[in-house]
Amino acid sequence: MTKLVRIENADNANFKVVVEVWDKGHNGEPDTLAFSVTLDYPTAMTDSRVYLTSTRYVVVKELPA
Repeated sequence: MTKLVRIENADNANFKVVVEVWDKGHNGEPDTLAFSVTLDYPTAMTDSRVYLTSTRYVVVKELPA
């Protein structure tokens, strides 16, 4: 089943957030980065492209200031 997810940078600090969307590799191949979205400011939110499936996952990271 496909799940649409929204991720928000809800912190008032100057730290940015990056959301990476990865596709799982097949037959022993490595996972591949489909795309990433940077949330540059508080209240910034991902768009409708970020979704989960049985072969896709999301990694959320804080970027250094």
